[in-house]
Amino acid sequence: MNVNLLTNILQRQRLLTDAIRFGLVGVIAAVVDIGLLNILYLGAGLGIYTATAWAFVIASIVAYRLNNHWTYRRLGLPFRAQNLTKYTATGAVGLVITEGIIHLLVGRQGLDYNLAKIIAIMLVFFWNFFVNRYWTFRVRKLTIKTGEQFPAEKGGDDNGGQ
Repeated sequence: MNVNLLTNILQRQRLLTDAIRFGLVGVIAAVVDIGLLNILYLGAGLGIYTATAWAFVIASIVAYRLNNHWTYRRLGLPFRAQNLTKYTATGAVGLVITEGIIHLLVGRQGLDYNLAKIIAIMLVFFWNFFVNRYWTFRVRKLTIKTGEQFPAEKGGDDNGGQ
């Protein structure tokens, strides 16, 4: 079998596995996000935008921890302030997108806030997955060498262990 073909197949399989795991983590984070949104908006009486922001931030923390320890576990990345900073920056952009969608769909169109939140979650998923996969939890390109493990499976990262 051609080495380039094998490398391509392994990269696609890893992308699919990461997307599935990221999606499952996203489902858990979405439950936290929507649950907290309703608790903070209906129960605590916070405004819709404040409740949305707090729910998003807490759900993002849950998602970061789960992604770091499960989705990208093979990378062996310890908890690092650098990765958390990248994740937070990505999440901040995701929050701006979410708030914009909530404003557009709830504030201007009168759509139910839970339905608007589900739409926002689905759209922001793609932003979060690709930016976090290729920046926050950057995966090295696989190289195949006879008798050696793939670099990403040795626990290394693209930052030279920094």
